[in-house]
Amino acid sequence: MLALALLAATAPAAAQQQSGQATPDTAAARRQSPAFGERGPLLDAPVSRTAYPLGPGDVVDVAIFGDYNEVFSIPVTPEGSLVVPGIGIARVLGLNLDGAEERVQALVNRYYRNSQVRLALSRVRTFKVFVVGDVPQPGTREASAATRVSEVLGGSMATVDGVLRRNVTVRRAGAPDVQVDLLRFRQTGDVASNPTLREGDAVVVPAVDERVEVQGRLHFPGRYEYRPGETLAQLLEVANGGAGFPSNAADTVRLVRFTDAQNRTEHLFSRAQAAGPEGQRFMLQPFDAVYVPEVGNFKRHQTATVAGAVMRPGTYPIRQDTTTVADLVRMAGGFTAEASLVEATLRRAEPPAGTRTTLENVPPELLSEDERRLLQIRAQGDASTVVVDFERLFTAGVPALDVPLRSGDVLTVPAARNQVTVLGAVRTPGILPYRPDRTVSYYVQLAGGYSRRADASDVRILKARQGTPVHWRDVQELEAGDTVIVPFRERRDWLASLQSVQAVIGSVSAIILGVLALRRL
Repeated sequence: MLALALLAATAPAAAQQQSGQATPDTAAARRQSPAFGERGPLLDAPVSRTAYPLGPGDVVDVAIFGDYNEVFSIPVTPEGSLVVPGIGIARVLGLNLDGAEERVQALVNRYYRNSQVRLALSRVRTFKVFVVGDVPQPGTREASAATRVSEVLGGSMATVDGVLRRNVTVRRAGAPDVQVDLLRFRQTGDVASNPTLREGDAVVVPAVDERVEVQGRLHFPGRYEYRPGETLAQLLEVANGGAGFPSNAADTVRLVRFTDAQNRTEHLFSRAQAAGPEGQRFMLQPFDAVYVPEVGNFKRHQTATVAGAVMRPGTYPIRQDTTTVADLVRMAGGFTAEASLVEATLRRAEPPAGTRTTLENVPPELLSEDERRLLQIRAQGDASTVVVDFERLFTAGVPALDVPLRSGDVLTVPAARNQVTVLGAVRTPGILPYRPDRTVSYYVQLAGGYSRRADASDVRILKARQGTPVHWRDVQELEAGDTVIVPFRERRDWLASLQSVQAVIGSVSAIILGVLALRRL
């Protein structure tokens, strides 16, 4: 009888199990534990059953099947144990999930021989770590077992001069320090360079003093924090984002090293040498600089574009200084019946910015006479236009007039316009029908004649052939597509003129009075 009483006191009630009613201990555990599937810290990868160490704050789902059927959601206690209601206590601190499962299985086997135990991690624990060193706000941070170093540093704390830190140290109690290279992690995706954190970790961010430079044709050129023990090949791997060199990088890697405060030496490598065993053996030193030149015009296609009244407008491949305008027109299928060879233009790509002075932005009163003339010349023409006599080239067939093309040239062939446009200070400006051998005066009269404010002495002709304004006295005859521009005569502001005269008189008077005063002295 005594033995039966002890068995009843120590084992869970089988009647309650079979009826589906939970024991008081089980109900209490469910009330105190988070619900299964409650959202915890975000994970960047599945938790490894063999690598993840359990600790205080983790929540584990314990499922028991067989003679005893129940599922518990149990947090790991601060001392590192799992309290299984009605079964007992299993210490799981530092164990992985498989090891904890074996320990809980042994605990259940004391009472139920035919029951199987399965453990699953329900929620990852959170804890605090310390961030110290060269950071704006040192102190404690909240983290989880899935938090990486970059997440607690984030933002300005992880960078110096815009470059990610490469010598962060994670100090762990009772374990070796862990070195963190956030730049390698970001550019190559090496997660080992950005480890997860544990309880009590101290993230130490040192001040940056020594650097190395990587310049030229690499995927991530710039100034990097020097990392002790790093080789040339390892630095190039980071600078190229874990990939090879860019395709247009030259096969020369030049490393420049200071021998003292001023003098330098150079080391030359091929790309294969720098990234291979030789580069793996070549140890970097502070303030080294690596240069990789770029291959100019690397596999760059040379093309010219034809638009407008041709059969097949578009962009075509050319051989620079060999393919001609006539070749381009042939590739485009020739002109259409509406093409205007008089108005056709060939434009060359503009010269790079900064190759000529921008006099247009200088106030006129600060320009010299020569600079004003230069501005006037520029206003009369377009330096990007290539002079081509399209009519004689394609109508008369004069091969000597054919012009070689350059990459980026644009040939524009507008449709013929049998008209002349008159704009400006005329009574009825607009489009007029073209009549051969007619003068400027004819078209002005056809447009209603000059208005009262017209400046008839400064009429300009916008030539369809050149696309530039020309004074009417310099035009022998108008052509189809030309535009006559009649400017307005400027109004005189008599009040402003009077004020200017008064100002000049005042200045002259002041000068005369000054001279007289000097003579009296």
